[in-house]
Amino acid sequence: MLKAYTLAREEGFYHDYLHGEPQAATFLAGHFREAGIFAARSEAVAAAYGRDRTKLTEILLAYNRAAGCTEETEKQIKKFLDPRAVAVLCGQQAGLLTGPLYTVYKALAAVKLAARLEGELARPVVPVFWVASEDHDFAEANHCYVLGRDNRPQKVELPLEHKGEPVGRLALTAEAGRAVLERLREVLPQTEFVPGLLAWLEESLRQSATPADWFARLLLKLAGPLGLVLYDPLLDGGRRLAAPLLAEAVRKREPLEEALRRREAELKASGYRLQVEREAGATLLMLVREKRSALFYKDGSFWTRDGKLVCREGELAALALAEPEKVSPNVLLRPLVQDYLFPTAAVVLGPGEVAYYAQALAAYPVLGLLPPVVLPRPGLTVLEPRLMRYIRRYHVPEEVLLQEGELAAYRDKLLKETSGVDPEAIFARLRRRLAVEYKDIREILGQINPQLEELADKNLQLLYGQIAFLQERAEAELKRKNEVMLRHFTLLAEGITPFSRPQERVLNICTYLARYGPQWWQKLAEEFPAGGSHYLYCPEE
Repeated sequence: MLKAYTLAREEGFYHDYLHGEPQAATFLAGHFREAGIFAARSEAVAAAYGRDRTKLTEILLAYNRAAGCTEETEKQIKKFLDPRAVAVLCGQQAGLLTGPLYTVYKALAAVKLAARLEGELARPVVPVFWVASEDHDFAEANHCYVLGRDNRPQKVELPLEHKGEPVGRLALTAEAGRAVLERLREVLPQTEFVPGLLAWLEESLRQSATPADWFARLLLKLAGPLGLVLYDPLLDGGRRLAAPLLAEAVRKREPLEEALRRREAELKASGYRLQVEREAGATLLMLVREKRSALFYKDGSFWTRDGKLVCREGELAALALAEPEKVSPNVLLRPLVQDYLFPTAAVVLGPGEVAYYAQALAAYPVLGLLPPVVLPRPGLTVLEPRLMRYIRRYHVPEEVLLQEGELAAYRDKLLKETSGVDPEAIFARLRRRLAVEYKDIREILGQINPQLEELADKNLQLLYGQIAFLQERAEAELKRKNEVMLRHFTLLAEGITPFSRPQERVLNICTYLARYGPQWWQKLAEEFPAGGSHYLYCPEE
């Protein structure tokens, strides 16, 4: 069962856009709920697209076949040969074992939106996942969390030495991969599904040269049968195809800088925080050697952060065209590269991405590109049967499940109601009475000797300390008598908001594949929404 859930509204650009604030929509060239916006944008994007569709198709087929794609993925790729075909894009860094759950949710959302638009618009619409293999933040991508046998989060880590190179260039050793599998074997519950899960992970590991390869194989196995297409920005053919845009970004450095500066001022004037704070002199390009380095412009030349001269102003555009593997886009230019390579009608984005798109879209007209429609990624919280039992047993209201601090407050309220005793209220009343009595005593003692007033104050503080000690003991005893209920609430919290963070941002899909098998994923894929804000998912209801 899939049920829409209303999260507490927060401040910020993402929430304003999600809830249809006109001001936010102006920064993203329209709103995804506008009537006819997908049809109009698809028509315009397809007409304006100028890349070689045959070449794009060849690049995608070669890469996806090498990653073990299905016939359905090949069928989707070949749709790009149709001049009316457009794409729905999403993407994420190549996290371990596909990373946090929201990564696979993005893929599902893109698949669902593409299918819906294809039916509505009567034109080919292809779901594409951008595997961010250029990302060099390996500390974020080298681990994931699963719920262990004790139903508590357990860390799984890929033990590889990283020297700053992109994840797509980092060698994946068999030893490091086996360490991941052994850790899973150690912490996952012993179910009938775990042997098959580990066998699948091991087989894909053997066929993978880098962490990005492993990620791609796993994601294609999950979402390939649904028609998902993968793209890796480190592909040589793709780099050559994108090279003219990078060269143009060099040539139009000044108008790009002006457009971005103006957009940043507009966002700030509207009360929004910038998602990407740009450094003075920083360009939109990165130099690629052993690792990526930001490029800065000064006095007619491009420099690295540590002051090394890279080339003169007129040389960087030529370098981007001649050796595209040596130049790559930064976070603000990357969306434009994506939408230059693909006829992108829509993108599925998370909260942070929506906010930085509001900045990046200022660059689109400068480089002659049409921006896609931005669809916020649907969020999801899985409520396993055991969690539903706790929710029903303690009559936990849905509205407190995901709101920060609300579940703990409900637990404490229930604890007081169950015991019939509220130590906090009892001892607070005692402290108030003591304060009143000691005020009178202090005045009387002051008449005897003013020094006794200070002694009375110290005595009162000693009593407060004893009262606090007694209150702590009373609360501890109360918790001991209700330890089963408290343990259930702890497991409930760790199951839906591990580390006090959204489940989808912490847990990995192996949590549920180990417990419920591949049919869990198949059912989720069938029921997953094409849009919306957040959902509660109860797979067995």
